Amino acid sequence: MNRFLSSGVVIVAGILSLSGSALNADESVIKLRKKFDLREAILRKFLKDNHCPDEEYSGTFIREADNHNLDWRLLPSISLVESGGGRHGIGNNHFGWANGKIGFASISEAIHTVAAALSGGKSYKGKDLNGKLAAYNPAIDYRAMVVSIMNQIAPAPKVEFAE
Repeated sequence: MNRFLSSGVVIVAGILSLSGSALNADESVIKLRKKFDLREAILRKFLKDNHCPDEEYSGTFIREADNHNLDWRLLPSISLVESGGGRHGIGNNHFGWANGKIGFASISEAIHTVAAALSGGKSYKGKDLNGKLAAYNPAIDYRAMVVSIMNQIAPAPKVEFAE
């Protein structure tokens, strides 16, 4: 009988310790929510105002850009130039990737693939924005089109976070 009671105490102590951890986690989530990344709101509004299906992927664009050390405005700008922000993308390829001849399982996969390539791919690694865009599409006016859209999204890559 004593073994049963001591097991019960351990279980109760375990439950109490879990609920305490959950409380701390909830407090952390509340603190994280206080910081709001304005980039997603800016990008979402821009894409919505331009009637782009890519609007729902605003968070994915930013997350992948951050994960691959890219300007957060670059990926959606390329998508706008290549497919009208997803209006004319075929096979989830909103980037004209591989001359538009390949498809992706999802738009999120396409965003990840292009971000990873622009960051670490053989043709892009170590290049600045101009070099990356020249390698992506060597057309004379391509860089100007992408940069123009980047500047329409936000005039500078740095956006302050709001509390």
